[in-house]
Amino acid sequence: MSEVKDNNNGSAVQNLIGTLKTNPKARYALIGGVVVIILALTLGGGSEVQQRAPATFTIGQSVTLENPNGGNSQLTTVPGLMSTSDAEEDKEQSVCLAKPGTKATIKEEQVVGQLPFVKVEVLDGDCKGKSGWTSKINLKAG
Repeated sequence: MSEVKDNNNGSAVQNLIGTLKTNPKARYALIGGVVVIILALTLGGGSEVQQRAPATFTIGQSVTLENPNGGNSQLTTVPGLMSTSDAEEDKEQSVCLAKPGTKATIKEEQVVGQLPFVKVEVLDGDCKGKSGWTSKINLKAG
């Protein structure tokens, strides 16, 4: 390892060590900096976003509708995300709100953007007999 010389004819490392020995504030600043770096590395977490991957389903398979965020599963006339506004066009696209645990059968599957959607026919509950599209993430096997 090569040493860096300063203008005082001593090495920079020796000067730094000398300062740390004679100046307690410099010592505490160094120790505090090391502690902050260690805490940032251990408590900072990772940058990876964990997502729940949609399960693999087949046409004709029986499933249960269950929104992972809680609440009902929105069934629409076309695949894709729908706003929750009271606009007339949004009301026209809505087929039904299926309660958690509602049984259904998969009829079709389609990817819109990069999001997978499935068309289901509802077998029980308030939406019984209706067909509509919902996000694949709202399905649970069985």
